[in-house]
Amino acid sequence: MSPTTIPYTETVAGPSNVPAGPGAPAVAAPAGLGVARIGLGSSIAEAAYAVARHAAREPFTTGTYESLAGALDDGRLNALLGGRPTGGSTR
Repeated sequence: MSPTTIPYTETVAGPSNVPAGPGAPAVAAPAGLGVARIGLGSSIAEAAYAVARHAAREPFTTGTYESLAGALDDGRLNALLGGRPTGGSTR
């Protein structure tokens, strides 16, 4: 949330939307100013790209695969996306 968000939300006669990411205030702060939606879309994608980059480099730098720990298996991904679990690994 930029420094201009607070003055903006004080002058707009209606709900406003703001992006969020690292360093942004907790949800309660903009919500208390009348912000209707806090967007995470690009921040989540950017974080996922960082994880993918780290996972791709790890085998060539440390020779390990630890960055893959905690990965979601196919069954869990399908369930999250509204599909039926397929079994898969127990990760």
